[in-house]
Amino acid sequence: MKVAVIAHGIGMTKAISGEGKVYFSLFDMLQKRNVDYTAVSFCKPKFPIPSSYFFPFSIPKFDKYQRVLTLLPARKLRPKLFLNASGVPIPLSDIAPHVIYAGGPSISSIPSKYNRSLFWRLYLLPFSKIVKNFKKEAKRAKFIANSRYSSRAIKEVYDVESDVIYPPVDVEFYSRGFTESKTKEQFLTIARIERGKTLENSIYLSLKTGLKGIIIGSLIEREYHKKLIRIISRTGANVEILTNQPGEVIVEVMKETPVYFHPTIGEHFGTPVVEAMSAGLIPVVPRESGASEVSPWAYRDLEEAKDLVLNALKVPSSKRKELNVKAQEFRKDTFEEKMFSAISRYL
Repeated sequence: MKVAVIAHGIGMTKAISGEGKVYFSLFDMLQKRNVDYTAVSFCKPKFPIPSSYFFPFSIPKFDKYQRVLTLLPARKLRPKLFLNASGVPIPLSDIAPHVIYAGGPSISSIPSKYNRSLFWRLYLLPFSKIVKNFKKEAKRAKFIANSRYSSRAIKEVYDVESDVIYPPVDVEFYSRGFTESKTKEQFLTIARIERGKTLENSIYLSLKTGLKGIIIGSLIEREYHKKLIRIISRTGANVEILTNQPGEVIVEVMKETPVYFHPTIGEHFGTPVVEAMSAGLIPVVPRESGASEVSPWAYRDLEEAKDLVLNALKVPSSKRKELNVKAQEFRKDTFEEKMFSAISRYL
């Protein structure tokens, strides 16, 4: 076995997140090049892949701590390379070279859900103490960040430099939603239905702009979903929430929607932003996020977001084509080529 891919979350759920898409792109990258690999996860994977794991049953909570506990099955292996897609510099370099593909660490000071509430700060308190003990490993490993925004956070926490390779996006699929003329005055938000995504912002934006908002995402937290429904009912906002929809439904919505709104401040990158770009939607994104590296329509607050969204309704069709072309830079095969180039010297 040449490569052990640390992919802590493949046993948590069958819903594939942006991080999950990175896992499977790495698996595909290795398979296409006939490189033997084993996936290392906390729970038993829900997918038929060669794997080593710590726990035989799925546990959907305590994601950060699951990242740390992949250390136990990983250290039983003797690969030529550890390719760590879970972002935490668990001590592995004494066994084999260790390449870490990471977003911004949750314990950094950059704005995120983790430093916006007392609950998350308490949740991360033990984790932050554990991770601080991994600084030696961070200096021995090689970091690759998923955005320049994440690279700055990695530097802050671990005092190491990192290259930047943007995540893979299925732009071929979402380009099916490209139309130069968008027929409805509405905006789209795509995100998992969970508290950390701050989807309330999409509801409040609808109220500010008078536009219909459509939120599409995997249903992760049912109580949070109920909370969003209550806010919509109380405020009278014109917002529709569609859960657990296939990609074909998203593409159909994209065909007639002119604007994409990303509500999550502090997001390391934001794969749906590029998906929307490939379909010609104008992406309005938080200035404090990795997404602002790919979209100039960046807001500081909801008042500024309102102006950007309303102005985006008026952009010429040529701008939508430019976005579709720019999105091609984030194709899955481009990610795989760059990542394999980064790790090939270790194989």
